[in-house]
Amino acid sequence: MQEEIIYRYLVGKCTGEEELAVKEWYEQDPEAHQREIDRVRFLFEGVLMHRVIGRPAVRTENRKPSLRPLVRRVMRVAAVLALMAGSIYGTHEHVYREISGRTTTFEVSAGQRIGIDLADGTHVWLNAGSKIEYPVVFGRKDRQVKISGEAMFDVVPDARRPFVVETFASKIEVLGTKFNVEAYEAENSFSTTLLRGRVKVSADGQEVYLNPDQTVDLIDGNLVVTRTEDPAMALWTEGILSLKGVPFEVLMRKFEKIYDVRFVYRCATMPVAEFASGKIRIADGVDHALRVLQHVAKFTFEHDEESNVIYII
Repeated sequence: MQEEIIYRYLVGKCTGEEELAVKEWYEQDPEAHQREIDRVRFLFEGVLMHRVIGRPAVRTENRKPSLRPLVRRVMRVAAVLALMAGSIYGTHEHVYREISGRTTTFEVSAGQRIGIDLADGTHVWLNAGSKIEYPVVFGRKDRQVKISGEAMFDVVPDARRPFVVETFASKIEVLGTKFNVEAYEAENSFSTTLLRGRVKVSADGQEVYLNPDQTVDLIDGNLVVTRTEDPAMALWTEGILSLKGVPFEVLMRKFEKIYDVRFVYRCATMPVAEFASGKIRIADGVDHALRVLQHVAKFTFEHDEESNVIYII
């Protein structure tokens, strides 16, 4: 991006096409391009200061020495610098507010999982079928994102700006920590598990604080804290799915997102799976996962690979 265009954007004198070009250019790499904007701004500051302070003094002959012109000159320079600083600061704040107010949405398709880095360095893993909405640049007071589905956050500490995760059911506030969130509005299911640090979870006027290896669930409108039964539940970021204590129907919903399949039930009653422990590698496929379940649950299945529908019989 040309420095002249960035400068005109900063002072509000660019054309509509140039403004659109700057915004599109910025969104390609916010961190690197913010540094370029700051460099152009400081270069502009330096040029103005050189012009004001470096202006040659007007000499007059046959006059008695006087400090008054010098005082007036210093006062004029100070006034100009103050106006310039205020203008540059105001322009920068305007640009910062505008850019930090812009959000982007990232959605993971069924059958996939992905990790992304946010502007502050926080790393987020998104599970299949999950969505995150976050600002291009975080604001000065806090760092807010919205999540739907399942995500693991490893938050960069920043005591001045708490990190807030919004879901359909609650808000989760942290300073620097690692935690897992499941928030499926269609299933009215919300759960947060803390792995490191401390978080505050609030919902419907309730507030609870989690310590490591604690989980909070939303049950009948109440936040219920329990000891984390299975630390391995967070291994999905490494392609491992824990089966411990997960009901059969819940596992099938997970399988639908993870493997991008659809289940149709032809059985009289829902099979019951009770794993005291156990993990599967997601990469081994859905057929393998179902065969593992058959060791503890009475059911058979047929996989129509053409339609990607699995019939539970």
